[in-house]
Amino acid sequence: MRGLLFFIFIFMTIPATAHAYIDPGSGSAIMSAIIGFFVVIGLTIKSFWYKIKALFAGGSKDDSETPPDA
Repeated sequence: MRGLLFFIFIFMTIPATAHAYIDPGSGSAIMSAIIGFFVVIGLTIKSFWYKIKALFAGGSKDDSETPPDA
């Protein structure tokens, strides 16, 4: 039993040769996904900027930051 487990462990840890091809279009798609991820993070932070600013400032908005009523 112990020999069988050892054989299975050795067999699973030996890397097999992968005959794969990644074309240039795949690299472009991966780069687009990475850039898109950072754009989404930036827009999310921008959307909640005043809430984040108030969280770190430790208070509510000043009267100077609120627009006057029209």
